[in-house]
Amino acid sequence: MNEKPLVLTNEIKRDPKWDKFDSKLATRLAGLSDAAYSSGKAFIHKLRALGMADWDYEFISKDNAQCYVVWSKEEKEIYVAWRGTEPGEYKDVLADLKIKKVLNFDGFKVHRGFKGYVDKIYDQVEARVKRVIKGKWFKIFVTGHSLGGASALICTNRMESKFHVEACYTYGAPRPGSWKYAYSFKTPVYRVRNNNDLVTKVPLMLLGYKHVGSLAYIDRHGVLRTGKIKFVTLLKNWVWGQVQRLGDGLRDHSIGEYHMHLKNAQRIHKED
Repeated sequence: MNEKPLVLTNEIKRDPKWDKFDSKLATRLAGLSDAAYSSGKAFIHKLRALGMADWDYEFISKDNAQCYVVWSKEEKEIYVAWRGTEPGEYKDVLADLKIKKVLNFDGFKVHRGFKGYVDKIYDQVEARVKRVIKGKWFKIFVTGHSLGGASALICTNRMESKFHVEACYTYGAPRPGSWKYAYSFKTPVYRVRNNNDLVTKVPLMLLGYKHVGSLAYIDRHGVLRTGKIKFVTLLKNWVWGQVQRLGDGLRDHSIGEYHMHLKNAQRIHKED
């Protein structure tokens, strides 16, 4: 049975600040995407480092699909952080390789492997969000790195039919689905790419795949570029990145590098 979306009251309006890229939020969500690879005490330690020691969380896992829901009833905020590809987990790698597109719940086509990964635990994630909210207003943010970034997008697309998601930030995420799917999102989406990150180049556009949202680009000097980014800027950084560092495309995929750059980045924004 289809559930109706939560009804927003006239007294509570969406904060327009999330309609633009927010560096502070991007840094926090990169930290959470990094923390999502940890378990137990290591995860708690990373929450403390993010200034979130008093926040509650639930680790949701089934088979190879894993996600953290982190919330604060005092701050009235919820963060959904999806764990990305773990090289030692062959099922994660298989999920990445299942590039055939299948129909999503809304009739648009998405990556079969990414959808299957989210399907395993999405109902549990949604149930936890509902238990936290209990009909009250919370700001919801969704994030993830690599496979976790693609999962964050699919999760956001589903959640926005029932909840009001403030924003989704992804790091080193692959293309998740078709062009029509990419343009179907209501939630502001920001895809952060660290220079030559190889994972952001797949699946190929020639196969009908499209990125979702606005690009936030970290160049080879660690400068964060948002808004209008010239092709020549991307090309120069691609060339020099390859020259200056062996295996640059793989190294640039590290979520640790994303978080480090965002914490220290000078930002350049040019209007479209």
